[in-house]
Amino acid sequence: MKLLIEYLSDYAKTQPDALFAADDGGRALTYSQAWTRARQVAGRLACGFGISRGDRVVVRCMQSVDYLTLCLACNLMGAVFVPIEDKASGDRVLDIVTETGCSLYVSRAAEEVPVRNALYADLEGEGELPGEFAFPDPDSVSEILYTTGTTGKSKGIVITHRANIALAENVKYGVAMRRGNVELIPLVMSHSHGLRTFYANLLNGSAVIITNGVMIVKRLFRLMDEYGVTSMDLSPSAAQFMIKLSKDAFWAKAAKLDYIEIGTAALPEELKRQLAENLPGVHLYNFYGSTESGRSCVLDFSVDTGRHKCIGKATRNTEIVFTDEARRVVQATPEQPGLLASRGPMNMLCYWQNEALSARTLIDGYVCTNDMGYFDADGYVYVLGRQDDVINFGGLKISPSEVEDVVLGYPNVAEAALVGQEDATAGQIPKLYVVPREGAFDIDDFWAFLNGRVDRAKQPKAVEVLDELPRTFNGKVDRKALARRK
Repeated sequence: MKLLIEYLSDYAKTQPDALFAADDGGRALTYSQAWTRARQVAGRLACGFGISRGDRVVVRCMQSVDYLTLCLACNLMGAVFVPIEDKASGDRVLDIVTETGCSLYVSRAAEEVPVRNALYADLEGEGELPGEFAFPDPDSVSEILYTTGTTGKSKGIVITHRANIALAENVKYGVAMRRGNVELIPLVMSHSHGLRTFYANLLNGSAVIITNGVMIVKRLFRLMDEYGVTSMDLSPSAAQFMIKLSKDAFWAKAAKLDYIEIGTAALPEELKRQLAENLPGVHLYNFYGSTESGRSCVLDFSVDTGRHKCIGKATRNTEIVFTDEARRVVQATPEQPGLLASRGPMNMLCYWQNEALSARTLIDGYVCTNDMGYFDADGYVYVLGRQDDVINFGGLKISPSEVEDVVLGYPNVAEAALVGQEDATAGQIPKLYVVPREGAFDIDDFWAFLNGRVDRAKQPKAVEVLDELPRTFNGKVDRKALARRK
């Protein structure tokens, strides 16, 4: 099989002048230039810093073309790419540098780390891999992707070159990507979702435009016009911000796209409805997956409408089953949901240096999750929520999404999160946090709305209005932070 870096090599010959990537700092590379740059950086890593196959290179993310070519340079020479978010704390950097036993840490400015620290600028200039060269083995390790650690100790997820090809295929075929695709990615490129969209476009011989978030909407629109963007990759929160900040100008721009893909977090049903109603000619794809088992399901909700809580069908390289708590395969139903598990070549190899957790998560080739769901008669997959998010209120089990979906139907609620807060008598009590759309929030009218739609036993015992919900760096609602609030 061909690796991603081999596709770059091939496209550099067959379409040398085609756009490979651009960023909002004004840097753009063709496929020919990207291949030359990847070879030069690989040469600098090898000759200037002594990096060889299997060495871990920890890289602080920049939303730039230079970051992408550094990733591919590591691929080219068989080094293991370990990206971390740009805003990672010094303690987090130290933990990852130490745990991986890395040989080099790359950042934009010098930092105090117990290994050699190279700057992005140090990788500029001429360089070439010495001696005879062969591409890495497909089953060797390509990267270690670290989770954010909001639910406990951060985990290093080991991904092979073979898995990255399967992941790229899941995306490419999941969105029916055409040859001339130009995809805008305003998501953090240290996270698996953005990286895998980049890999899919590389596999396809198409282009990505990466930006530093969505807060400056005019800049995004300028890039869309400048590079002829045909698709966009968003998180639910990024989509909501763009709609809000652009004062609905988003709809006119997005209407020209072939597709929008959405991932990183659960897609609220209200946002799904809003997108489908305002973009009738655009394919709208919702991806489900994890860093451990990426892009495993996809739903085109511009076509498959009215499927509440549906995440679509398994992607090209994926097999889905549901299990009981003992991880035995079961016939899950809406009344008795099972725990979703996925198998395929896109799955992680293991957790870095954590055999016990790897054994609990990887069973018979399946990555086992705590997401509760089932198949319908047509083979569509539905996910009802995470098992560990279920609130145990005096023995009554409450699924947050069941209540949140009703709450989001209230006209003046933009976002909602129901969490269980510790209680000495009941074990947990359900508390609701809401973000209003605009103006004052009429709590009495809201309670009247809930009373007719949610069983009293499952209603929140308190409601708090916030300006925004706390989120992890990749856009997921930080439920644990909410549960800790008083």
